[in-house]
Amino acid sequence: MDESKRPDDPIPSDLVREDASFEKIVQEFVAGLGQRLESMEQALVAGDIQALRTAAHRLKGSGGGHGYAVLSDLAAQTERDSVDGDLEAVRRDLEELRNLISRVVVRLD
Repeated sequence: MDESKRPDDPIPSDLVREDASFEKIVQEFVAGLGQRLESMEQALVAGDIQALRTAAHRLKGSGGGHGYAVLSDLAAQTERDSVDGDLEAVRRDLEELRNLISRVVVRLD
């Protein structure tokens, strides 16, 4: 089973695993994940689906670019659900994103 599929395991960056010189950049990305999620949640509450879709789209690209494919995949799902107007699915996606973000680490020691 992939470590990202276990509900409590940390999720390290594949990018840092492959090249440790990216550690500082990935640390900065990880530090900003909570704010990204908060912005998406605020957009949902405000009914600003365009802002939510845009934020999900950006997280999709940056998550993958920083070595977190599982984060990118869920952000892509959130983007699709927002485009479809499925707000219940978006709420579930954001809860799952919250869980994933709590498990994201730069690297395993």
